[in-house]
Formats: sequence, structure tokens, C-alpha cells
Amino acid sequence: METLDFEMCSALIARSASGEDAAFRELVELVYPFLLRSVKRNRAMGSLAKSDDHVNNVMLALVDKLSGAGGRAALGFPSWLAENEGKTFVDWLRIVTSFTVRDYVRTVLGRSVARDPDLPSVKRILNEFTSSPASDDVFGAVRPPLTLAQTARQLLDFASAELPTEQSRALSLWLDDVDFGDIEDALGLADEDAARKLVRAAIATIRRRFAVSLRSG
Repeated sequence: METLDFEMCSALIARSASGEDAAFRELVELVYPFLLRSVKRNRAMGSLAKSDDHVNNVMLALVDKLSGAGGRAALGFPSWLAENEGKTFVDWLRIVTSFTVRDYVRTVLGRSVARDPDLPSVKRILNEFTSSPASDDVFGAVRPPLTLAQTARQLLDFASAELPTEQSRALSLWLDDVDFGDIEDALGLADEDAARKLVRAAIATIRRRFAVSLRSG
């Protein structure tokens, strides 16, 4: 899946957008093994991952979300890619999977997925970034209004010069709300704990950089 043919997938998405059902079925066949593995390994699934019925329900929701008959998510991939330079089709699939799992767990269990207590929320980190004088290096003296997605991209641009490549990659996926199991897969790590450590280290470095700027300002 890490070497999934980008051109092929883009072509299939374009053909799906024009109404070719066969193209969408071919796309689903290509990505289905990755999606299934991601759902089963997703930490947010908890005990639901042991049930074939629950796993199949999530897979049905994923296919429906990707299809023109459902959420039409696949048709929005080209626009998403244009707004997220450096990301890949596999990154996008991980994001769609993570959100689908969270929606399903919330519906079935009637509660939100628990967050890692040792990590701040994505929103908090983005707010810290935009409120720090350090971000003047990115935005300049005058800061235009930005969406969360735009702010996240600016943060990653800012952090790329400060972080090792592996930490930057882990942080990028975490900002997209990708599950730690998928971060582990994406980076070829030993386990989910290694993914958490990378994200924590990245956030700690960024916060130290911000704190220095705040003190010196």
C-alpha cells in the first residue's frame, strides 16, 4: 500500500467521478486490504475489532463514504491533495478510515473515543502555534485568517526545519487525526508506543521552541 500506484488511483477516481461504476469497484478492490487492516488495527475500535460484524459494518460505511452513492469522499481527493502538499493517497485513506471508525464507535457505544491523556489536543497545539511570536517567522507581522487545516500546514512547514524527518512525519499524521496504529504502519515502527513517543517528542520540541520565543519577546 505504501507504493500504491498514485496515477492509477487518480485515474480511477476521475473515471468514477464521470459515472463509471466499474472504475469505482476497481478502486475499492485495490484499497480494500489496506482499509480492512487499518480498521482491525485501529485502537479506537477497542473490543469491537474482535467482532466480524462490527468490522464489516465499518467497512460498509467506508465504502459508502468513498462512493458517489455515499459521502463522495473519493471524488474530493484531488482537491484535498491540492490543499495538502506533500501528502499521499495512502495518507488520505488513513484519515478517512480514522474518522469513519470514530463515527462508528460514537454511534455504537454512545461515547467519543478516548484521547491519549499524555498529549494535548490538536486544536490546542494549533492555538499555541498561532499565538506564539515564533510563528511571525511564518505568517509575518500581519496574520490572515486561516482554517485549522491551513494552520496545520504552516505548523508543519515551520517544524520541518526543527524536527528529524521521522518526528515530522509522525506529527503530520497525528495532526490529521490518524490513529497511532496507522502511524506505526506508515513509518514502519515496532509498535504503537513508538509512534506515540515520536509525536510526544515532536510536540515537546515545538513547545520548547515557542517558549524560547515567548521569553525572548
